[in-house]
Amino acid sequence: MKGMQKIKRGKSFAGVVLYALKPGTHHKTDPVVIGGNMLGDSVTDLIAEFCASTSLRPDVAKPVWHNSLRLPIGESLTTKQWVSFADDYMNRMRFSETHLRCYVIHDDEAGQHIHIIASRVDLIGGKLYLGRNENLASTRIILELELAYDLTRTKGPSPSHSTSSVTERKKLSRGEQQKEKREGQPTPKTLLQNTIEEILTSANDISGFVEALAENGIATIPNISSTGRMNGFSFEYAGIAFKASQLGKTYSWANLQEKLHYEPERDNPLLFALKATAMGDNETSAPKIETTNVVITPSLPAALESEVTTAPLYEDRVEASETTEAQTLLNITLAPREQTSSADYFMTRVLKWLLSIPYLAAFTDLLKKAGKTFLHQKSSFSTIHTVLSAEPELSVLPHNNQVLTERIKVPFR
Repeated sequence: MKGMQKIKRGKSFAGVVLYALKPGTHHKTDPVVIGGNMLGDSVTDLIAEFCASTSLRPDVAKPVWHNSLRLPIGESLTTKQWVSFADDYMNRMRFSETHLRCYVIHDDEAGQHIHIIASRVDLIGGKLYLGRNENLASTRIILELELAYDLTRTKGPSPSHSTSSVTERKKLSRGEQQKEKREGQPTPKTLLQNTIEEILTSANDISGFVEALAENGIATIPNISSTGRMNGFSFEYAGIAFKASQLGKTYSWANLQEKLHYEPERDNPLLFALKATAMGDNETSAPKIETTNVVITPSLPAALESEVTTAPLYEDRVEASETTEAQTLLNITLAPREQTSSADYFMTRVLKWLLSIPYLAAFTDLLKKAGKTFLHQKSSFSTIHTVLSAEPELSVLPHNNQVLTERIKVPFR
C-alpha cells in the first residue's frame, strides 16, 4: 500500500471534499463516504462540519489535512477492512478521536484507494495537530500496517528528485523475516533502512539529517578515527545499534557525505559532540570505589605519638567477612605487615610507654623482688600499699574499677 508522495495541507475544505466525492467515468463505482467520525456524508454536510471546527482556531492558515492510501493494482479490501485500516492508521498518526475526519473510497483501474480528509483543529479546546515529519511517519506506519493486516508489502513513495545512486540495502535474514511476520511489525533493521532513505529525500546537510533521525527515535553515532577523520555512522534504534555496513551500501559514508554535502569545518564540531555524547552514554558502569578499614587508635603520649606519625599507616583492604580479631589487633598497633622489624620496634616503644606508668613500674619491681614467695608472705602486702600510693588518682577510673580498688584497700586481719 502506498500513501501520497506528500501529505497535503490546505486552506479550504470545500475544494478537497468536492474533489473526493465527485463522480467520474474512470470510477467503477461512485465515490462514497465509508467511515470516519462525522455526522453527515453529503458534500454540504461535510463542509459545514469541517468549517465549524476551523472556527475554533481562526488563526490557523491551513486547517485541512489530506492523504490517500492505495492498494496495488488488482487488490481490494472490504469496506469494513478499509475502515479498520484507516482508523488504525489515523490513531498511529496521533490524531485524536475529536479531530473530525472522513474516509472516501475510490475504485478505478489504477487501484482501489481511499481519501482521508481531516481537520487539524481538535473539537476539544481547539488544539492543533502539528504532525512533525508526518510524511516519514506515514511511510513507517503504512509498512507496519501492511505486516499487521497481512497485505502485500510495497515500497514507499518515490523520491521527489532523482538520484544517481541506486538503493542497495542488506536483505533480512530468515530469522528477521519470520520475526516480522510473527510480530506484525518491522524489525529495527527494516525501520532504520526505510527511515534513513526517506530522510535522505529531503535532508541536505548533516545537522538536518541527524535532527530528523532523532525525532524518529534514532540515535546517530559518528565513527571518528584517532586522527579525527570521519569514517561513517552507526545508527541505534530501540537499544540496538547497526553499522552502516550492516544496513547496506546506501548508508555508507561514501554515499552519505555526497548527499548531505559534508563540510568538515562546518560539520565536525557537531559530529565530535555526538561522538562524545555517545561515549558518555556507554559508560554505564559506576566507577569502582575501594573502601579502607577505619582504625580507631587509643590516645598515646605525645612522645610516642610522634614516633607513630613518622611510620606509614597500615591500610589493608579486606572484605568484611574476612576480618579477624588478629587483623583488628594488628590495625590498632598500626604495624606494617610487610615490615617485621618496624613492628618489633613499635611494640618495644609501646612496652616502654606502659612501663613508664608508676603503678605498673612499681608492680613489676615488686614481682622481681618477691619472686615465687610473694603469695605466701603477709609482709608483702605492705609493699602493695606502697604500690597503690604511687598510683595516679583512682577517682577517674570507671565505677567497676573503683569497687575493685576499695576491695584492695581493705586491711587484712
